[in-house]
Amino acid sequence: MPTDPEQELLVLLSGKWVTAAISTAAELGLADALKPAPLSAAELSARIGCDERALTRLLRVLCGEQLLELATQGRYQLTPLGEQLCSGKLRDLARFVGSPFMWNPWSELAASVRDPERTAFERTHGRELFDYLDTEHAAAALYHRAVDAFTRRQARALCDAFDFAQIGNVVDVGGGLGTLLTELTLRFPELRCVLFDREQVIAQARSLLGAQSRIDTVSGDFFAGVPGPADAYVLKHVLHNWDDERALQILRSCVRGLRAQGRVLIVESLRLPDNVRDATALFDLEMLALCGGGHERSKPEFRRLLRRAGLTLQSTRELAGGARLLVAAPRQEAL
Repeated sequence: MPTDPEQELLVLLSGKWVTAAISTAAELGLADALKPAPLSAAELSARIGCDERALTRLLRVLCGEQLLELATQGRYQLTPLGEQLCSGKLRDLARFVGSPFMWNPWSELAASVRDPERTAFERTHGRELFDYLDTEHAAAALYHRAVDAFTRRQARALCDAFDFAQIGNVVDVGGGLGTLLTELTLRFPELRCVLFDREQVIAQARSLLGAQSRIDTVSGDFFAGVPGPADAYVLKHVLHNWDDERALQILRSCVRGLRAQGRVLIVESLRLPDNVRDATALFDLEMLALCGGGHERSKPEFRRLLRRAGLTLQSTRELAGGARLLVAAPRQEAL
């Protein structure tokens, strides 16, 4: 059956409203309120502190998107999809996507496409993303919780994809609050772990990890160098924040710190050819809006970047959430 191009475009444009509705539900804590038992609109509005009539309009959209369903006696209940908006799952990621500090820069996307020297984020907030997070602590806390929401899933997949039991120590470069390394220590009790990030991030990580943590924490600048020597360096969604020259600096820092037979483990999405509908292309547009020179890369682009750093791509493996594990080794040791 032929599609109506006009109608199809209208559906695509409505994506903004759907995203805003989902993020609003997360911000209100709607899924947590419904998790114990279905509630009517009146009961739910009282539970989360909303106007009943306005909330009903939001609930109608969420039902249409199959996050909720209207059960017996006019009560709303979560679907399996809607349960992902509960705390401990993807609630914080949904809040992050719709938060003003992340949502508002998209109105400046056209300006950044015309002139990418200034990111949409900088045009909106007057500072680049990571400078902003260094001083806006509430935004930084939400940012890290959002990252953690999918890091846990990717960390478990990484444990299955790479045998850390065969190595002595690993450094998570730009590892945030240590969520990935925490998963590794649970699966591989003998593994020695180092979390490396900017000073402001490491200070927060130390307070969360506690004094008894098996994860050592080190702050610094990964463009200048990384802690070493190490059997493995993990770069999870780090390289896509930077242009090729800056990404190359990070990789070369890791190469300098590798022990013999060491590996660089890169977790990133791989961009598909242009004529394929590709979620990674949307992430790539977000990098343009937020990070300027940062971008998602195709597999050939990664090969070229790794070669310049003195590395060879040995293998790739699908992880979770559209990400892949790229295992790289120094060229002279490549299989």
